[in-house]
Amino acid sequence: MSQRFGASALTLAIMAAFFGPAQATENQSVRALLGAPGQEMTTPQLPGWYGQVWGQSYTATTFRDSAGNDQSASVGNGVTAVRGGKISAVALVPRVTYVSETMLGDGRLGISATLPIVNLDVNTTLTGVFPAGFPAAMATAVQAGLNAKAATSSGTVTGLADMEIAPFIDFQDDESRLVLLAAVVAPTGDYKASRAVNTGSGKFWTFRPGFLYGRAWENGWEFGTRVTYSFNTENSDTQVRSGQYLHADASVMYRLNDLWRVGLNGYVLKQTTKDKGPNVAADGNKAQILAVGPSVGYTSESGVWAADLKVLPEFKVRNRPEGTVGWVRLMMRLD
Repeated sequence: MSQRFGASALTLAIMAAFFGPAQATENQSVRALLGAPGQEMTTPQLPGWYGQVWGQSYTATTFRDSAGNDQSASVGNGVTAVRGGKISAVALVPRVTYVSETMLGDGRLGISATLPIVNLDVNTTLTGVFPAGFPAAMATAVQAGLNAKAATSSGTVTGLADMEIAPFIDFQDDESRLVLLAAVVAPTGDYKASRAVNTGSGKFWTFRPGFLYGRAWENGWEFGTRVTYSFNTENSDTQVRSGQYLHADASVMYRLNDLWRVGLNGYVLKQTTKDKGPNVAADGNKAQILAVGPSVGYTSESGVWAADLKVLPEFKVRNRPEGTVGWVRLMMRLD
């Protein structure tokens, strides 16, 4: 076998290991604003219109496999390729919420709509690790092939992402809040299966029941959580059905006074069923993410608007990039 033919065979094998199987939840993208909910979980909302504008920044330079190790592919002749690079995402997320006067039992009916606008920059690298004595000319050829393929898996896009519409029932008393919701996520974001980077997750719908619970105590402590479970239809472009996943956000905050809160926020995402469809890996690409970090919140003296800031490093990641997400959020009553 010539060195040229051997290099091509190795390159193709590594490419198939990295890019042949469909990645977890459509190229490792989940339809979830991870870490977004904050102090509004424990803040009563009277009937009326509310607006929120969230700003998100996410950066990841590590890519984890199903065992939590760096993503890599081993092929014949002792050659291994390791995935690297950087993902940077910036999102502006407008959200409108309406709480009506209409009662269903003891709860008020309402609805919210969320439409992210994102800028996503993906720079993929594939680095060959060669055993001792591997021919230098063949190693150079293999690495050149890896570089070329990595370039086709990189890109930058800006545009609308996928919209969530969430009807809900809001139960409130003097100390606690319970919201039951039934959300649907529509494929409004731009998506092409042939393109490496997209603002949309895919041409499929997501149905997302869930609940929000918040409680505030007289001693200043507050706890809030939002838990959802997502079911996906089949992506009409790829014939892949992404697995179901549980997503929970939580916060523990302490009121320093009527204006300021400090505490911890976090989230967990756990994919519970495998991806299904053509070229899906045998393990089903089941994703997992945990994150926790500090948060600070401010409420105006009038109570008309509030803001919060949080930074959440991720850990225990599986089949996903591992990075850090930051949120800056502004909330206000509109009427």
